[in-house]
Amino acid sequence: MKGKDNMNVLITGATGGIGQALIEVFYKNNWNILAVGRNKKILAELKLKYEDKIEIYSRDIEKKEEIEKFLQEIENIEINLLINGAGIGEIGEFENISLIEEQRMIDINIQALLTLTKHFYKKMLERKEGGIINISSTAGFQVGGPLMCGYYATKAYVNSLTFGLIEESRGKNIKIMLLCPGPTATNFKGMKREIVGVEKFYVTTPEEVANQCYKDYISGKNLSIPGKVNKILYYLNRFIPWKIQLKNIEKIQRKKQKETLK
Repeated sequence: MKGKDNMNVLITGATGGIGQALIEVFYKNNWNILAVGRNKKILAELKLKYEDKIEIYSRDIEKKEEIEKFLQEIENIEINLLINGAGIGEIGEFENISLIEEQRMIDINIQALLTLTKHFYKKMLERKEGGIINISSTAGFQVGGPLMCGYYATKAYVNSLTFGLIEESRGKNIKIMLLCPGPTATNFKGMKREIVGVEKFYVTTPEEVANQCYKDYISGKNLSIPGKVNKILYYLNRFIPWKIQLKNIEKIQRKKQKETLK
């Protein structure tokens, strides 16, 4: 892969597992990194590790005013690639997840992503150059997600928005890609546990996701699904009746829910 000296990538969710792995990949390929996250300790560690190749921003992007201040702060920095990586999820029965938690998922998974995408897409149109990677999930392809209803719904929004933008951006020299990891071994709800049994065949690591993301983006792909098994499941899922899909998803999420309660 060729280096990208003097190219700037903005990564939200930079203090999470996939976010940190993406920073490592883009650093190795000579990009300058703007890392946005909430964990000040991890941000400080990233600055210490990557020094002059990274600028850190401790921002709570679930708040509109924080996004607005941040965008004003970096107004004069040309962003060549935006990676919307910030995302949260809640697991449990719909009635047991508070409205505040549901709204917070919408604010981070949808509202922040939409705001940043629209802002930088317009700037890229003016320059006739740039790229956007929206990180979603294979959950976004499902008809629904029992025990994670709100999370699955937010990812369906991200998938739909990004696919639409992929078509709109054709011929405008802007690269749009949707990254849809399957289950990934991070601190995400239900995934902070030992991966055993059949899960070993389809649960990916943050490093695998980040490397596949970079490879697919550089090669010009619009959709990236890390992991061979996850790719196969994506295609097979089209032929499974939706009621069976929902039952299978509930079984998987029920297991994750038990793990979070230990």
